[in-house]
Amino acid sequence: MKKYIILFITVVFFWGCDDFLDVNTSLDSDEQTTPNYMLPAVLGNMAYAHYAHGETTAYITQYVSTEYGTSAVKDRWDYRGVLRVNAWRRHYFDVAGNANKMIIFAEDEGSKNYVGVGKIMMAFSFLTATDLFGDMPALDAFSGNYNPRYNAQDTVYMEVAKWINEGLAALDQASPQNRAMTTAEDHIYGGNLNNWRAFAYAMQARMLLHTANFQGGYQAVLDAVEQARPTWSEPYYAFPDQAANDWERNLWGPSRPNPQWDFADIRNMLSNSVNTDFFMNAMTVSGNHDPRLYKLTTPGKNGNYLSIPASAGIGALSMDDFAVLYDGYWTRDNSPLIFITDEELYFIEAEAAFYLPNRERAYQAYLSGIQRNFIRLGIGEAFEAYRNSPAVAQSATELQISDIMMQKYIALYLQPEVWVDMRRYKYSTNAYPGLEYPVNALPIYNGAWIQRMPYDPQTEYIYNPNEIIRLGAREDLWVVTPLWWTVNSTLSN
Repeated sequence: MKKYIILFITVVFFWGCDDFLDVNTSLDSDEQTTPNYMLPAVLGNMAYAHYAHGETTAYITQYVSTEYGTSAVKDRWDYRGVLRVNAWRRHYFDVAGNANKMIIFAEDEGSKNYVGVGKIMMAFSFLTATDLFGDMPALDAFSGNYNPRYNAQDTVYMEVAKWINEGLAALDQASPQNRAMTTAEDHIYGGNLNNWRAFAYAMQARMLLHTANFQGGYQAVLDAVEQARPTWSEPYYAFPDQAANDWERNLWGPSRPNPQWDFADIRNMLSNSVNTDFFMNAMTVSGNHDPRLYKLTTPGKNGNYLSIPASAGIGALSMDDFAVLYDGYWTRDNSPLIFITDEELYFIEAEAAFYLPNRERAYQAYLSGIQRNFIRLGIGEAFEAYRNSPAVAQSATELQISDIMMQKYIALYLQPEVWVDMRRYKYSTNAYPGLEYPVNALPIYNGAWIQRMPYDPQTEYIYNPNEIIRLGAREDLWVVTPLWWTVNSTLSN
């Protein structure tokens, strides 16, 4: 049974009365605390950041499109007038920044369990952030340098790999004498360090897959998957069935929570969004709907499931003829947020084995990923019929990369990792049949696909302008400039 928890965002520090009255002590400086008080906050922020990444990328990956097709950011990829890019702040301040402090406090007291978990969270936050932004400060991060140099993305990846290894090493050194880590502090695994090890290896497999095509690393991907399997449990952030406050609700839900602690409104727009043609075509088999469609969405007023080209807007159509995007598995107020799903791990294995090549292993992992998704959605009994339909490759010899990537696309509905996949494949119709360029993307892009998020204008453009100029990040075409692993990718049409 999953433990229900409350989303905590604020990190609590303690001051003694004497210190409070001492005029020579800065009240703006962090005071020493213990890592058990910080871990719930970092995990809560990490879950919030995961939602925010998915809410941004779901429109790029064409799960959904806005009702009118005129949104500057979601339909046109126009970031020229954006004042805040919240994912940047959430990484450096809310997740990685607080994880770094927790690691320092844990090292000071010798709690290797908290050091290991902190390093793994640091690695996860940096990996997801660099896959959104590309180059970013890593070597100088949290050093006190107000104008840190942006490291090339391959350097950031090396730092992530180092943090994963350091986290695993710290967990190996943990002992019963360390500060206790229970369900009260660890809202993901309840202090089970073997589960944290598995999460680290799964993250390693994900990261290695990003570069395996040009670094020859497919066997390393499979090795990491095999190291994750024995103690694997999904990193599952749960929300209560009966929530008393906005911060106890999944931000994908129909209540569109807007917690008072949030510095910016990033409430979901699903009430003003519809599924795209690309998604609906993926969910249609021989004229019939994939049964998972009814678990990911709910019927609209007229019971129809219309769709539109990405960013086209619904025009004269009625929203009553589209699926309601709320109250699906991922879009309830009490839906979980899962950082890496069982299905993703299977599809990582399938893709790596496909190119190794080990087609039989790829095929079995591919089928397991599909079946696990059916079971997750509560329709495991429908798998066999679907398994024998034209939507599924019927043998290892028939298996194509599009079979793997499209089933991963369905299984990872609204998950941010899908945008990494699409960019690795350079938005290839070989991997994603039927994918079409959004009709309302800015003409200045001349048909180029979006590749990255811009840096936060209210911090980076103001406080680190020399690095922004050096990178060319103020240019209109910056967001269509490919990341390091896309430039080097050999995966395309």
